[in-house]
Amino acid sequence: MPTSIDDDTAPLIAHRRDEEDIEQPYSTFLSKTPLLSETEQGVLTSDESSVDDASTKSAGGGCMGSVTSIIVILLLGEFISNADSTIVMATAGPISSEFNRLQDASWLATAFALGVGSVQLIYGKLSIIYGRKPILLVAYFLLALGCVICGISPSMSTVILGRVVSGMGGAGIMAMGSIIILDVVPKRDLAAWRAIVNISMTLGRSIGGPIGGWLTDTIGWRWVFLTQAPLLGIAAILVTIFLRFTPKSTNIPNEASKPSIRRVDIPGCLLLATSVVSFTLLIDRGGKAFPWTSHYALLLAGSGLTFLATFIYYEHSVAPEPIFGLGILRLPNVSTCYLIGMLQIAAQSSMMYTVPLYFQVTANVPTAVAGTHLVPSVVGNAIGGLIAGWFIRRTGHYKPVLFIAGLVASISYLLLYLRWNGNTSVWESLYIVPGGMGTAFASAASFVALTAFCDPDEVIMATGGYMLVFSIAMTAGVTTTNSILTATFKRNMTRDLTVPNADKVRRSTFRWNLNLGIGDAY
Repeated sequence: MPTSIDDDTAPLIAHRRDEEDIEQPYSTFLSKTPLLSETEQGVLTSDESSVDDASTKSAGGGCMGSVTSIIVILLLGEFISNADSTIVMATAGPISSEFNRLQDASWLATAFALGVGSVQLIYGKLSIIYGRKPILLVAYFLLALGCVICGISPSMSTVILGRVVSGMGGAGIMAMGSIIILDVVPKRDLAAWRAIVNISMTLGRSIGGPIGGWLTDTIGWRWVFLTQAPLLGIAAILVTIFLRFTPKSTNIPNEASKPSIRRVDIPGCLLLATSVVSFTLLIDRGGKAFPWTSHYALLLAGSGLTFLATFIYYEHSVAPEPIFGLGILRLPNVSTCYLIGMLQIAAQSSMMYTVPLYFQVTANVPTAVAGTHLVPSVVGNAIGGLIAGWFIRRTGHYKPVLFIAGLVASISYLLLYLRWNGNTSVWESLYIVPGGMGTAFASAASFVALTAFCDPDEVIMATGGYMLVFSIAMTAGVTTTNSILTATFKRNMTRDLTVPNADKVRRSTFRWNLNLGIGDAY
């Protein structure tokens, strides 16, 4: 894997640019390859008067205030969408109880994951065709619409539908936020700005549950969703007013490049969405709604593999404008960054799932109080992101950051395994700080490494793929952890329960656990 942003891009430039470009500095190369949509001339900016030359427009250099305002505007949407993804943890019980569908409570989280996975990649292609701003506004609208549907739902099925729509909107907010950052930030500064966005995302995921629990107890679960719509409306207004576009004037008209829904790879989208939905259902429901070795699991695995293979063939041999060019996976760093990001996110999501549960079980604290024990992880994430951004910006090297990310994060998991034994002090709660730092290191550095060798359109596709991997890894991390806890819970109950009719109690409790998850069983 290349280690430097500045020095190690030479092979790429030699491969893709004229000889005269090879000798020019990286900043010149960057200014000649702006990461813009096909319908934009300049970058998104909140103060167009401060962006005068093409180099500044493409790289964000010389307009720090403009870049700052753009990212600040994006942070509100990122925070709300990530909080919404976990807010259901506190509302699932009251919602399912109100509709007498307690056995379907876990579908509220599954539905959101299905919505995210089914449309994650399409946002990148749509942003190429129609531009960043309209597609970001569509994502805000879908998330707000999903929240309203949930808030006014007359049935459990309607709430689940609303969660699917919310997931579709949340996927777009995450994807478009990353793509817009790539548009306006130079690669040397990318890690630092990406770290700030990661802090907002992690904070949203961390406090979504406690906030949801508090609001549910005070004003009711419906208002947990309805209050998000005005906030998303404010975020959309900020985008509409302050993120402006300079229309592109094309020198050579090209009918094939004009905005048209026909340019969207609809068959590829459907094939990929079906495959992702099958795998998501398998990962999320396996071990809970059905055993891993059941016919349902085999059917989902088979359909996922079949549609994935068909998608690969179609994208490689048939699609005129693939939604995801498979050649991207052969570019330097891409597959490696996907793997690193997936492992780190899966590990941290597992930790963030189990930490509140641990304190609920061992200290018998309310959900809101248990959620506060995630604060050290958020602090670690903030510190790690800022350190990674400073190092990459100062040195231009990202490989050392990627190398130490796993080592730093593993400190947390080792300490938790060795030291958290059911009687954890306040100071021992800080053991999760390195986990947040390691994830921040990996996220910031892998995002830079991912984009270092990509052309503009490839950057967008690669970013969409990274966001899809991110979403799947979160689901896989929580599900894997839940399966391990379930198996341990069953084994310990079988060994230790000695009350009359113990076998009947074990079977009943285990069925409850399969339907709702280990946290609800406890």
